Amino acid sequence: MTLIVIKLGDEVYNGDKEEKEYVLFRFLNLIMYPHKDDFMVNVSEYIDYSDNEELWKEVTDVSTVEQIKYEGMKEKLTEEITKEVTEQVTKEVTEQVTKEVTKDITDQITKEGIRILILSSLEDDIPEERTLVKLQRHYHITKEKAEQYYREFTAEI
Repeated sequence: MTLIVIKLGDEVYNGDKEEKEYVLFRFLNLIMYPHKDDFMVNVSEYIDYSDNEELWKEVTDVSTVEQIKYEGMKEKLTEEITKEVTEQVTKEVTEQVTKEVTKDITDQITKEGIRILILSSLEDDIPEERTLVKLQRHYHITKEKAEQYYREFTAEI
């Protein structure tokens, strides 16, 4: 059993217990404006559960319109936020992986080009100093790095 209460406005009855119609107005106020957290506690004062244990069990699950809307909005917002976060993380991870893979491939191609230049220079009997200058000029590396590559690739032969 689901009880849905319709809210008819935003005004709340704040009468005094001494007023003649206090109980009726308070009850109507509860039914018309069920947006307060103590709704079930207050409305249960007007329900007789003495002969109906099933009703007592069901009342604990009663939701106000605001609670139903809140649960629906909470679920929808959770789905939207999850989707946005997933898309953003996927985008960032894809960009990072692409960047890393591109750098690795570029480094490998550069290193292979350096290897080919060094081995070609050796085949053509080009002096080491001239080869090092070419490496520095064509690959924008320091003399020390050029010497390191030269030693590495000439050791392969």
